[in-house]
This record gives sequence, C-alpha cells and structure tokens, in this order.
Amino acid sequence: MSNKWQDIPRLLSFLRSADRSGYVSGQSLAAQAGISRSAVWKQIRKLRDYGYGIDSVQGLGYRLVTETQHPVPWELKRILKTSYVGSEVVYLPIADSTQSTALTIANKTDDANGTVVIADRQKSGRGRLKRKWVSPSGGLWFSVLLRPRIPTSSITLLPFVAALAVREGIAKSTVLDARLKWPNDVMISGKKVGGILLDVSAEAEAVNYAVIGIGINVNVDMTEIRSKIPDAQEITSLKSELGHEVSRLELIRRVLESLEHFLDLLIRKGAYEVITAWKNHSDMLGRRITILQNDKPIHNGRALDLGDDGSLLVKIESGKTIAVTSGDVRLRY
Repeated sequence: MSNKWQDIPRLLSFLRSADRSGYVSGQSLAAQAGISRSAVWKQIRKLRDYGYGIDSVQGLGYRLVTETQHPVPWELKRILKTSYVGSEVVYLPIADSTQSTALTIANKTDDANGTVVIADRQKSGRGRLKRKWVSPSGGLWFSVLLRPRIPTSSITLLPFVAALAVREGIAKSTVLDARLKWPNDVMISGKKVGGILLDVSAEAEAVNYAVIGIGINVNVDMTEIRSKIPDAQEITSLKSELGHEVSRLELIRRVLESLEHFLDLLIRKGAYEVITAWKNHSDMLGRRITILQNDKPIHNGRALDLGDDGSLLVKIESGKTIAVTSGDVRLRY
C-alpha cells in the first residue's frame, strides 16, 4: 500500500475503537495519530469523500456511522482472502486507464505478481480492438498484473478465466444470473454488463506477464453511457437490473478471489476444466449467431462448442464447421 494512504486506515482504527458513545474528540484523534487537528479535519473530509458516513458534533468529536462500499485499497486488503491476487493494490481516483498503469508497472519490475490497479473513473478506458470503454464513477474499472506459470499456448484462455471470475463474483454478490458470451462478455438478460481486455508479453516458451483489464457496470449512471455509446440499449448495469446499488468493495473482493481460483485451476488442471466451466454458464452455445470481423458480418451459423484453445466452433450455413479465433458474435433471434 502506498504511503499516501497510511494515515487513513490508522484514523479509521481510532474511530472504530471509540468508547460506548461512539464519538472521539478531534484532539484525541490528533494525539493518537500524531498529526495536527487541522490534518484530522482534512482526513475526515477525505473519508467522507471515500464513502464513509461520519457524524461530527461540537464538544463530542467524530463518530463513524457507516462503512464505505467503495473499492478503496485499505478496505480491500483488509477483507481479501487470496494468496497473491491483490498482494498490492494501487487506487487512483481518476486514471487515463488502469490497463496502461498496470502495463507501466509490469515493464518496470520483474515482480509485482498479483498487483491490482483500480480507478474510480477512467478518461481513456479501452475495450477490445481499441474500442472506447466509457468508465464513469460508479463502476468497477481495474486491471490485474499476473506472471502466471502457464505455457504460451494457454494465453488464449486467460479471458475465459477472467470472465468466469466476473460471473462468479456477480453471482456471489447479487441474485443475478450472469451468463457468458464469446469471446469475453459478461451478460445479464441478454445485455452486456462487463467485459475483459488482455495484454500479454510472452516469449517462445514462457509468459513474461499478463495484464487482465476488467470493466463492470455496477452503479453507473446509464444515461451518461447512453449519451456516449450508439448501441447502449444492449448495455446494462447491476443497479439497473436490481433497482438498488451494489457494494463495489464486496464485488471486487469476490471477483479477485474467484480470479485466483480459476487461474489456479488453469495452472493445475489445464484447459478442460476452464472450458467446461465456461460452457456451463454460456448464453450462446447451441444458438444461431452471426460472426463479425471489424464490425462486418462474415458468416451466419450455429455456435456448437469451444475448442481447447477457446476458439468458437461454428457450423456455418454451408454445413462446414469452422473454428473462429477472433472477432465478435451477434446472437440471431
């Protein structure tokens, strides 16, 4: 954790250990934290900005009323149950993109396995094929730097690992039935709620690093997204589906724990287990589809299965079965 955040968890610990009244005077907080009364006030203001409910009463001091649901690093590290994913957490109120930040970290160090970069919002978020990813406040926008012990042939399965983690995180945090669409979309009620981006550095026999970018529309304002994306009617958010907000802190914790689980599954047991799990939660196998390359339809057919490398096996109209390794899929109704 960056030194930038050190005073905040310390101040929180003092607020949480308040006496029966729940209030701690500003003078007491300053003395315990070893900072000035003015610095205490500034930290309290920051805590409120980070989603904590804090009362202040003249003559009594400050009282912690509600905990944050924001994915701030000191809370995530406190509740996360993983061995290496989330070993370091970088939190940025605003970033060009978490993917570019994580890639910079990857190229500066040979370590940092499991580092997670989170942004409250992104100015230049990107999706697959250099598409723009609108990333306002209220979503989960994060990238995970990994140095996985997998052969280069397994790189193509990393987006499937990530999609399974997002689906499971949503299932464990809400009542929603998230489904998976090839190659890397997470869907609810036929609408996209999340997506995966992968950047990899690899040599002939080894993966140097993989950076998995994940975007989930959690509590975002859909009117803002609709104003910036032409086909926004095909996009949804967890809040829109549920009618209430979801704890982003709890959701990212569940996703990261599931990411480590499915990545370890790939390392220990190989492609079959991951592919089988993905197929169990697919919303498209057996259905009629159109395959698109560069947003242009090239084939119509029926999605039959996944190959061991994650390719989509499609029986096209000529009767031939082909393996699709890149592009997009549109369901036909």
